[in-house]
Amino acid sequence: MNMKKLVIFLLMFAGIFSSLPFAMANDDSDASVKFVQAIVRKENALAQKYLANGVTIPEIRENSPIKRYQLVTSPTENIKVFLGHFWDEVLGSERLAFIWELTFRDNKITQIRTIFDGANPLMDEVRLVKDYQNKYKRRVLIPTEFPFKVTHFDGQIESEEERLVLKYRSESLNGFLKVEIVPVSVELGKYKGAHDQV
Repeated sequence: MNMKKLVIFLLMFAGIFSSLPFAMANDDSDASVKFVQAIVRKENALAQKYLANGVTIPEIRENSPIKRYQLVTSPTENIKVFLGHFWDEVLGSERLAFIWELTFRDNKITQIRTIFDGANPLMDEVRLVKDYQNKYKRRVLIPTEFPFKVTHFDGQIESEEERLVLKYRSESLNGFLKVEIVPVSVELGKYKGAHDQV
């Protein structure tokens, strides 16, 4: 009787673990696993080694850290799906960053197709403005509407002049909007209009 229970338990145990999709994803010799680990560590040069000639890594348009990732085996042969999750400091939780479909052959990734791009370049703006406000203890107003879709953001704090530089770029227009914020001390009274109330 005990032998029968042991055999049933072993069969159930083996059945459960043989059907899990992560068994193949945990194989350390798999190029897709090594590629994903390199992307998460932001080692693009290492990640490039696992790609076939002519394959490029899609741009991640945000500097938020990748908090969590999943590599899921697809039902289609030679395809895996890579899901990356950003840590969103504003929300205080994770959000889906991207979904890439990786096609591989002979232990090389032959195609990367972007299924979803959840990057929000304005998250980098929020982080930079918050750093500026904390450093100099002053509030700043930033643009809330743009005449184009912002696809990229870049900016920096120039400490010597206490200057905040914000650059919003549109890939489709091949143009940008640059905003510089510098503290000044002037009398606001001279800007008062005839109908303004002080």
